[in-house]
Amino acid sequence: MHAETETRWIVLGTDGRHVSLGRTEPSEAEVKAASDALVAQGLSGWLAHIQGEYYSRSKLTLEPLRMLGSTPEADWQAALTAFHAMRRDAIGWKP
Repeated sequence: MHAETETRWIVLGTDGRHVSLGRTEPSEAEVKAASDALVAQGLSGWLAHIQGEYYSRSKLTLEPLRMLGSTPEADWQAALTAFHAMRRDAIGWKP
């Protein structure tokens, strides 16, 4: 598999924080556990599909699959902007 085609499923929080659920589609039990963990903390996020190489300057694509947690009206674009800012910091990329 080439890095450009790496695929992951993540939980993306409304503030851009994120955690990988793995390279294969998570089970309903895993998704429910992630959602329950967000709810327990009063947080929200999305189950999302990500493609690309995280630790390179190449473009990543993120696709929201479904809302998780306790705030269904959360702003995907704001979360995405925060995610990209955190990723730039993580890889030391200053555009």
